[in-house]
Amino acid sequence: MEDYGKLILRIGLGIVFLYFGISQLIAPQRWIDLIPEVKFVYMNDIFKQKIVLLNGIFDCLIGICFILGIFIKIVSLLATLHLISIFLFSLGFNPSGFRDLGLALASLSL
Repeated sequence: MEDYGKLILRIGLGIVFLYFGISQLIAPQRWIDLIPEVKFVYMNDIFKQKIVLLNGIFDCLIGICFILGIFIKIVSLLATLHLISIFLFSLGFNPSGFRDLGLALASLSL
């Protein structure tokens, strides 16, 4: 049963990452407000949109790897670090931030 649990967790996380990645690639304008401002760096909407597109590609790659079951240890570590950085530097201590923290811990468990 443990193998089925890991499979379900892996595919579930893959679907979540793939959904968010595709959403960022299709409509990056919806996501640019979530990019945190960095001191001493001028970030206009075009620069933020490029960051969102790169993040969307990254999320899609993580999702595909989770679903196909390839490079799981590396991908789960990258996903964990990615989600923790979003929690700490972007969303913070709000419901969306804690959702990402939960997803990070789920990724870490793989």
